[in-house]
Parts: sequence; C-alpha cells; structure tokens
Amino acid sequence: MTISIVIPCHNSMATLTRTIDSVRAQTHTDWRIVAVDDNSTDETGAMLAAMALDDPRITVLPGPGTGASAARNTALAEIKDDFIAFLDSDDLWEPERLALLHWFFTDRPEVDIAYSRYAFFQDEPGDNLTVSTVPPHSLSVIDLLKENPVGTMSNLMLRRHAMTRAGLFREDITHGEDREWLVRAAAKNLTITGLDKPLLHYRTSPGGLSTDLEKMYGGWRESVKTAADLDALPPKAAIRAAEAVYLRYLSRRALRLGMPPRVSASYALRGACHSPRGFFSDGKRGPLTLGSALASVVAPRIMRDTLSNR
Repeated sequence: MTISIVIPCHNSMATLTRTIDSVRAQTHTDWRIVAVDDNSTDETGAMLAAMALDDPRITVLPGPGTGASAARNTALAEIKDDFIAFLDSDDLWEPERLALLHWFFTDRPEVDIAYSRYAFFQDEPGDNLTVSTVPPHSLSVIDLLKENPVGTMSNLMLRRHAMTRAGLFREDITHGEDREWLVRAAAKNLTITGLDKPLLHYRTSPGGLSTDLEKMYGGWRESVKTAADLDALPPKAAIRAAEAVYLRYLSRRALRLGMPPRVSASYALRGACHSPRGFFSDGKRGPLTLGSALASVVAPRIMRDTLSNR
C-alpha cells in the first residue's frame, strides 16, 4: 500500500532535513512524498531539489505562495494513491508511524481518518513532557470544538475518499484549518479514530503560526460557523462549554510557550467566566490551569515586592 505524504514547505531550511529524514526512517517503506515549495526565499527549494534527485520517491511541486492550505491542495491535485498522510516541514515522525497506521486501517476498515497521540517539543524531542491523549471513540463535532485531539495536520492520515467527501482545505483560514476540515468530515459522518500510541513530535517554536493564539481562536470560530452551515451545530450550552474548554487550552498553551503571564491568565479567566461547567470539566485540568495562570501573574509581583522591600 503506497502512502502519499503531503509536505508544504516555506522557508523551511532549518528543519526540513530532519523532517524528511524522519520519513526516510519509516519501517513502512512504500511511501512517496509530494513536497510543495511555497515561494521560499531561503535554500528550501535547492534542498528539496537535491533530495528529489537522491530519492525518486520525492516529488517537488511549486506552490502558489498563498499559505499552507493552498500548498496542500496543490499537492492533493496530483495524488492518486488511496492513502494520504500530512506532515509539516518542522515536525517529526516516530519510525513505526506509517507501519502502525497502515495496520490500523487494515484492521479497522470502517475508519476513514486516523491519528495518534503526539508529544510537544521545541528544540529536541523529549524537551517537553506534554503528551496528548486519544479518546476511545470516533471524534464528533463537539469533540473537535473542545481540545481537538488530532492537534495538527502532521497527525492526519486518511483514505483518499475522505478528501472527496469533506472537500479540500479552506485557503482563507491560516490557523485551525485542520480543525475546520475535520468538523466538515465529522458532520458528513466520516469516522475519525485515534491510535493510542505517541507517534508524532509536534514542534511549538516561539513565533510560529501556533503561537498566535487570537488567530487560533478566530479559526475555532470559523469551525463553529462551518458546523452551523452543515446543520451539525451542537446545542448552545454544549457550544459554550466547548468554547470554555478551548479557552482553557489556549491558556495552557500560553503557559507552555512562556508567553507573558497576563496572556495565560486572560484566557483562563475568560473561559472560567464563559462556562464554569465547561472550564472545570475533565477532573483537575480546569483548577490546575486557572491556578497556574493566576500564579504566573502573582508570583513575579510577590518576588518584585519582596526584593523592593529589602
């Protein structure tokens, strides 16, 4: 079974080699990469050209220069294989990822879209202890509007018919386009199921797209609009609770990225006020998030006041 891997690239020279090497290290070797050089101004294009000369399984296409979604859509137009995986040019796969997902699809013919657990990292895998979880059921619209367990495009593998039914990626969304597409897929009754193994290392670098939390929040609202347009919007109380959970997620992300303390505290307070029931769901996560966010604001002040009184 050949798996086509879509990799959009824009000024990716610093991370591209390790990303491609993580594909070359796969124990499942029947794959091909369709990389899209999306108007890079560094050495990305030359690197991709050299890689393609060295490995016939790598194809390089020029991108339109309008963002990752358009680059992915460019690649998808060239793909005929029945299975498609996505990988961003700064993330890394575990060597057995494709083999295990191949087995997962073979064992579960009802699954249309698959993903795995993933671990965050900044410079090297293992430098962040945060690892995602996978629920035991197929993801619904409301699951995706909470803390999307898929997390990132690099975590998606699917049967090609899923793209036909859900459509291409929206090119007007720069943050959360993966969630919006998954909401469409769930609304159209596609089965989205996770493999309970950590098979992806998801890079969260300061200054990257995933650090613009307000644009991520805007992408979340676009997903809500999509659900409404497809007549798949959950009840208002459930949406309020899901929004509070997502604000809690943004608060934790701000803490993880070392953003100014007021950023994390603001999202935490907004979530707790918006829907206490949603924010404080999932056991200790709500209280711990709110406590950590507020402590990050208060602790520096206590230290500053202590020092000034000496």
